[in-house]
Amino acid sequence: MRNALIPIAASLALTACGSKTACSGLSDKDATARVIAEYGKLSAAEKGDPAQMQFSQARVVGIGSKGLIQLWFMQDDHTLTVATLAEDCQLQFRPGLAADSIQQAAIPVHKPKF
Repeated sequence: MRNALIPIAASLALTACGSKTACSGLSDKDATARVIAEYGKLSAAEKGDPAQMQFSQARVVGIGSKGLIQLWFMQDDHTLTVATLAEDCQLQFRPGLAADSIQQAAIPVHKPKF
């Protein structure tokens, strides 16, 4: 499995993120919508492996937030992809994680509240 951290456009500053704390404190629904929208704007070359990079609200199996927001998405191959949304709205993806890795997350994870 692929465990490499994939920085999407190394320092992808999401649109509408003007202040340093623009992405801190987002609701689960808003954080999920932001990740999905920004991923959708990426070129095909920037999106990575489409089998491990599928995002929708229904795929969210957990969310952790503590200074940054981590959204855990279940993929069709039963791996997880973590989308990390920093306080300053920088976005990174880490696909191909084992399904049980959510239980070992450094940031405590809760079920999404939509």
